[in-house]
Amino acid sequence: FSDSEKTIIVENGLQGGRDLLLHCESADDDLGVQLLHPNTSFRWKFQINVFGTTLFHCSFQWDSVLHKFVIYKTRRDHDTCSICNWIVKENGPCLILNGRTDCYNWNSLEER
Repeated sequence: FSDSEKTIIVENGLQGGRDLLLHCESADDDLGVQLLHPNTSFRWKFQINVFGTTLFHCSFQWDSVLHKFVIYKTRRDHDTCSICNWIVKENGPCLILNGRTDCYNWNSLEER
């Protein structure tokens, strides 16, 4: 696990020209609050820890809406993507992978 570099990209795909407030953190890193204007993205890179327990959770806020979920969990996502490209929409985030788009509703993703 320790040699594995991962990249997470989160794009604001909200309709109506709305801004998205994004706040992601792990046990070791707080990435701070990011303001994403429409169709802009935030990305970060990290190394998987030697125990394979790296986890990033995020909160997403727009208007009066707030959602939280785990965007990266090593044991779940390590073999899925090295560049994990998410687009956040009103109904939930979508993971774009190998030309395929997998969208999740917020409730199902919070349980992932």
